[in-house]
Amino acid sequence: HRDLHLSIRRQRQMCIRDRGPGHPLEGRLHDMVRASPVLLLDMQVDARVLRKGLETLELRVRQHCRNAREIADFLEGQSCISKVLYPGLESHPHHTLAKKQKTDFGRVLTIEIEGGKEQAYRFVNALSLIDIANNLGDTKSLVTHPATPTHQRLSPAERAGLGITDGVVRISVGLEDPEDIKEDIAAALHAARV
Repeated sequence: HRDLHLSIRRQRQMCIRDRGPGHPLEGRLHDMVRASPVLLLDMQVDARVLRKGLETLELRVRQHCRNAREIADFLEGQSCISKVLYPGLESHPHHTLAKKQKTDFGRVLTIEIEGGKEQAYRFVNALSLIDIANNLGDTKSLVTHPATPTHQRLSPAERAGLGITDGVVRISVGLEDPEDIKEDIAAALHAARV
């Protein structure tokens, strides 16, 4: 997903740079391929990457969801976490509705770490397996502090109205062994308490 997305973005930027932002969308792809055989090769590689990814998509999504549920269950038992939001948990305010609408509950969960921004930063920075990211789409586990990169322009009151306190952290659970993910989270939670 990441490789394909970056390649398409690069090609789009090249097209805009070469033709100018006002050039109509029609004809761009044809012009790009005609002008550069390398772009045609890149597009063939993109098609293979996309096809390869689609072949295993169902398996990956199923494992992402299974791992996320296991991590959510683990996080509910942690004393320094005041809230775990994951629609697959019975404690989630919309769990019943989610069960009616979904066959599974996704890979992203939200936690609120007691102690606010300082503790949340300590936790995020202490993670070693899970990477810090602004977007949460990958096969590996990623974490973000939404009050900082994605909601920083909102006032604290607006963020609070959305449930995004300074202690909120979002985790996109990846395909790693869930025991490894839990070990990384446990170590980071311990480091955040110090």
